[in-house]
Amino acid sequence: MVDAAVSSQTISPATWDAALCEVQSPAPLLQSWGYGEVQAREGWAVERLLLPGGGQATLLLKGSGPLRWAYCPRGPVPATAETVAELADWARRRRLARLRVEPEAPIALGGELRLFGFTPAPEEVHPRHTLLVPLGPPDEMMSRLKPKHRYNVRLAERRGVVVEVGEDAVELKRQSDGTERRQGISLPSVELYRHRLELLEWCRIYVARYRGEALAAIMVARFAGRSYYLFGGACGRHLNLMPTYAVQWAAMVDAYRAGCRDYDLWGIPPSRDPSHPWHGLWQFKSGFGGRLVEYCGVWDLVLSPVAARLDHLASRARRTARRLRAEAVPMGRVLGRDHPGV
Repeated sequence: MVDAAVSSQTISPATWDAALCEVQSPAPLLQSWGYGEVQAREGWAVERLLLPGGGQATLLLKGSGPLRWAYCPRGPVPATAETVAELADWARRRRLARLRVEPEAPIALGGELRLFGFTPAPEEVHPRHTLLVPLGPPDEMMSRLKPKHRYNVRLAERRGVVVEVGEDAVELKRQSDGTERRQGISLPSVELYRHRLELLEWCRIYVARYRGEALAAIMVARFAGRSYYLFGGACGRHLNLMPTYAVQWAAMVDAYRAGCRDYDLWGIPPSRDPSHPWHGLWQFKSGFGGRLVEYCGVWDLVLSPVAARLDHLASRARRTARRLRAEAVPMGRVLGRDHPGV
């Protein structure tokens, strides 16, 4: 099989993206030229391949020598076993330690990947479960919202919440800081937000304001007829005005008017279990009337004895860490904290 790697000097960004859209519809945002440029800015070596069977793959590479490995985010394209097999052949010829793939395909593909020697990765990289909201005229989309969501969107409008569209990465960071404090999570820096605004094909920040004060903000990208909600946050003030509903609704209406077919809410909990720590996220996102999608997840192909040994050691370390966290839970309860490991 001929190595069909194509460097950024021999193919244009527009040609790469157009070819992606020909082999898979919609083509994944994370396989776009712009996303590769974002990752190059953030420390990965990027290689773009045209595979023998007509597929494509944006590869992110790290490490050196016998530890060099590659990751194909939401790829390769098309998301088929044959395309993955071609990519695995390329990785073997390159003498990589490991190949990680994340096809944007149904869970059934996982069974075929096992036949090639792939195993499930120990953790998700991008959301495996998501909701895709079909877009249409505003009245039609409004009718598909759950009653509480319809009420909240209209309430925000009645009470004077307005949504502005721009590239204010500083404001998005300020809003996400509020979410970080309330939920104990970590969100990107201003610089990472700016990379996406600069390098993705289309990326904007929606800010909900009340009497000039910013209350919530989200980052939205568009590619190949699909709009993506990537990041968001709310400072925590005037939440009774429903600013988080207002920004999502504005982004969906704009995406429809721009010709997008659907809106990817980019990650939900794996179940509707009320005891799940992200159940509130499920309730919020599911109210917009999306279709539940489960992808096959992230898969690793270990190609060298060194990588196999390191995987074994890492697996032992993860088991030890899980055991230590489990043993720490009772102490957390004694101290009245809402998380283990205190």
